[in-house]
Amino acid sequence: MTEPTENIAAKRQMECCQRALYFESRLRFFSKTNWITVIVPSLLGVIAGSALFSSINSVWLGVGTLIAALLTAIHKGLDCDSHQSECRRLVQAYRGLETRYRTISDLKLDNASKLLVDIDEQLAELKESQLTTADSRWLNDTKDDA
Repeated sequence: MTEPTENIAAKRQMECCQRALYFESRLRFFSKTNWITVIVPSLLGVIAGSALFSSINSVWLGVGTLIAALLTAIHKGLDCDSHQSECRRLVQAYRGLETRYRTISDLKLDNASKLLVDIDEQLAELKESQLTTADSRWLNDTKDDA
């Protein structure tokens, strides 16, 4: 016996919602770490530059510059900007698919099966094109029976 199209769409809607929430939480985390790895080095650079014209101990000037360089290297080394861009793209894509699945699950459409297949293909393409991974420990079990 096959499961009704509306039930499958509802499960896929929940999966897309969970994945979007996961990547939104990653973005929240990275927006906070940007304060440390982008803004702090910039401020330290400004302070170090202005300290050249004052009587501040050069050791502190060197320490500030070293910290700024290390934080910048971490940010660049981890490729944080592209990871955040990918997370934004995935959030938008999963939210769009979530809406499409909700339409199928909530409305009695004549061509619901065909629409479900089309949207499932889009979901598969999105998962294949995804450059960042979703940690399964943070996602609920979203295995589908279809």
